[in-house]
Amino acid sequence: MAWQPTPYTVPLLVAAVASFAFTVYAVGNRSRGGHALLWSFVATAGTAGVWSLAYAAQLSAASLSTTLFLNRFVWLGTAGLAVAWPAFVLSYVDRTAWLGRRRFVLFWIVPVAAVAAVWTVGVDPLFYADPSLVDAGGYRVLDYDPTPALLGFVGYTYAVNLFTFAVLGYAAAARDGVFRRQASALFVAGVAPLALGAAGITGLIGPETGLVDFTPVAFSGTSALLAWVVFRYRLLDVSPIARDAVFANLSDGVVVCDADGRVVDRNDPARSLFPDAELGVHAEEAFADAPSVAEAVTDGATDDEFRVTVNGSGAPRFLTVGVHGITAPGTARSGTVLLFRDVTERETLQRRYRALIEKSPNVIAVCGDDGLVRYVSPSIARLLGHEANEVEGRPVIDLVHPEDQREAQEAFERAFDSDEPVSLSHRIACADGSWRQFETVIERLFEDADEVVITATDVTEARRYEQRLQVLNRVLRHDLKNDTNVIGGYADLLRDHVDEEGDPYLDVIDRKVKTLTHLSDQAREIDVALHSDAGRSEIDLAALVERLCDSLESSFPHAAVTVSVPESAVVSADELLESAVRNVLENAVVHNDRDGPHVEATVVADGERFRVDVADDGPGIPPIERAVFSEARETALEHASGLGLWLVHWIVTESGGDLEIDTREPTGTVVRMWLPRAAEESD
Repeated sequence: MAWQPTPYTVPLLVAAVASFAFTVYAVGNRSRGGHALLWSFVATAGTAGVWSLAYAAQLSAASLSTTLFLNRFVWLGTAGLAVAWPAFVLSYVDRTAWLGRRRFVLFWIVPVAAVAAVWTVGVDPLFYADPSLVDAGGYRVLDYDPTPALLGFVGYTYAVNLFTFAVLGYAAAARDGVFRRQASALFVAGVAPLALGAAGITGLIGPETGLVDFTPVAFSGTSALLAWVVFRYRLLDVSPIARDAVFANLSDGVVVCDADGRVVDRNDPARSLFPDAELGVHAEEAFADAPSVAEAVTDGATDDEFRVTVNGSGAPRFLTVGVHGITAPGTARSGTVLLFRDVTERETLQRRYRALIEKSPNVIAVCGDDGLVRYVSPSIARLLGHEANEVEGRPVIDLVHPEDQREAQEAFERAFDSDEPVSLSHRIACADGSWRQFETVIERLFEDADEVVITATDVTEARRYEQRLQVLNRVLRHDLKNDTNVIGGYADLLRDHVDEEGDPYLDVIDRKVKTLTHLSDQAREIDVALHSDAGRSEIDLAALVERLCDSLESSFPHAAVTVSVPESAVVSADELLESAVRNVLENAVVHNDRDGPHVEATVVADGERFRVDVADDGPGIPPIERAVFSEARETALEHASGLGLWLVHWIVTESGGDLEIDTREPTGTVVRMWLPRAAEESD
C-alpha cells in the first residue's frame, strides 16, 4: 500500500490527538457535570477525532481504491459529528426536551441513512460522480463531481449547524461574565471549521485542482479554543446555563440568593449542611450558625473565599465558602452564589500532622535550597531553648558546631541530589551556650521540591549511657579478669605456706576466681552479641546440639548426657546461636549439685519452628530469676545471678525466637528455645 505526505497530514493528526484527548478527559471526569452534557461532549470530541484521523489517512493514501475505502471512515466521523454537535449544544442550553427519541430523530435520521448508504452502496456513484486522484502540487487528492445526494446532505448539515450557531449566539448575548465568554468561545469553535470548510469547497483556499475538506483541518486550531473553554471556564463541571446538568448533581454545596439576600435555590449537599436554608428564607436565618456567611451575602462580597465551622450531627464540619456575584444582562448585581466545599477530612489530617510535629520529641525543620530555614517545629524551644521564630529565616548550619559545619553542609547539599535520606551526627548549640549531640536525617520533602525536611534526634543522653556502658564493659572484661588472674596466682602460691586447715579457704578463693573469670568471658560474648552486625544465617540445629553435647561429655566426664535430634533441623538464627546453646548445656552441669548430674537435650519440630529442650536434674532455677527473663527486666530485688541466661535470652530473641524456663518435677530445670525454620525447611 503506497502512502504520500501532504501539508494537511500533521494538522489533521494534531486535531485527532486533541479530540481523543478531550474524549479521554471527559470520560475520566464523568462524575462531574450532567449526564447529557458530558456524553454529548464525549460524542462530539470522539467523532471529531475519527473524522480528523480518517481524513488524514485518506489524504495520505496514494491509490484511488484505498482513498475511497478510507473515505467510508471519514463519513463515520462526518455523520457522527452531525448528530453529536447539536446534541451537545442542546444539552448546554438545557434544551434537553429536544434530546428525546421522537424529537431527536430529526437530527440523526439523515446522518444515519447517509452512513448506511456509504457502507452498503458506496460513495461512488451515490455521492461522488467520476471520482479520481489528481495532482495538487506534489501530492494527489480526490476529485469528483458532487451528486444531488451529496448536495442534499451538505445542505442539511449546514442548516443544522446554522441552527446551533443561532442557539449559541443567543446564549452568549443573553448572559454576562463567564457565561458569555463560555458561550462565545463555543460559538467560535463551531463556526470556524464550518467557514473554512465552505471556503475550501468554493475554491477560495486549498489546491487549484482537487477538493480538500478544511473542516477537520480547522479542528487543530479550534481544539486549543475548546481546551480554553474546558479548563479555563470549567465547561464540564460549571455550565451555568444547563442548571440541571451540573448544579443539582454537584458534590459541593451550592446556595443561590437573590439581590434581597433570600435563598432562591440550593442543592442537596447544601441542604444537609444548612437545614434552615429553605427557599424564601433570608440569609441571616438560613445561616444563623455561620454569621460570616450571612454577612458575605448582605455585604455583597464578590469572589471572596473564607472558612467556617458548622456543627452537623454533633461532629464539627470544616467548610471553605466561595462567594460569587450574579449579574444579569443590563443590570447591576442580581444575586449571590455560595459554594460550600467540605474540607473536614483534609483539615482533620492537617491538624493531626500539625499536632504530631509540634509534640514530636525531635526537632523537625524544612529548609530551602538557599540554605535558609523555612520552618522549624516548636519542639526546638523545649530541646534547645531557641524560639522557632528566631531560627526561621537563618542559615541551617548557624546552630551547628563549627567543627561539624563542613560535614553538615556537605550532607545538606547531597540531600538535594539524592532520592535516599542522608544521615549525619553532629552537635547543635543550646540557647545557654552548651552543646548537645544530635543524629540528623535529611531528605527531599517531595520528589520535585526545592526543599528538604530535617529530622534531628537528641542522642546526648544515649551517648552518655553508651560511653558509661563501654567503660563498665572494659572494666568487667579486662580489668576484672586481670585482677582475678592475679588473685588466683597468689592463691596458688599460698598453698605451700598454709596448713591443711587453710586449704578449704583457698578452695573458696579458687572457685570465686573461676566464677569471676567465667563472668568476664560471658561479658565478652554478650558484647559481641549486642554489637554484632553479622545478621542471621542458616544453622543445622540438630548437628549443632549433637556436637555441643559431645564436647560437654568430654569436659565433664562425671555427667551423663542424653541426646535426641532429627537428621536435620535447619533454622534461621543469629550466628552466635552456638554460644547460647553451649551456655544452657554448661549451666545444666555446672550448677548441678549431684555427684553424677544428668542432662537431656532434644530437638523437635514445633509447627513453623524447631524447639530445643535442655533438661537437668539439678536444684532448679529460683522462681524470682525465671520472672526476670519473662519480664525482660531487672530490679534491685529481682535479678539474675549471672550473665549466662541474659546472653541466651538476647541471642534467641535476636534470632526471632522465644525462650522459656520451667521447673522440672521432681527436681531440675528445663530450658526451651524456639527458633524459626529456614526458608528451605518451610517449603
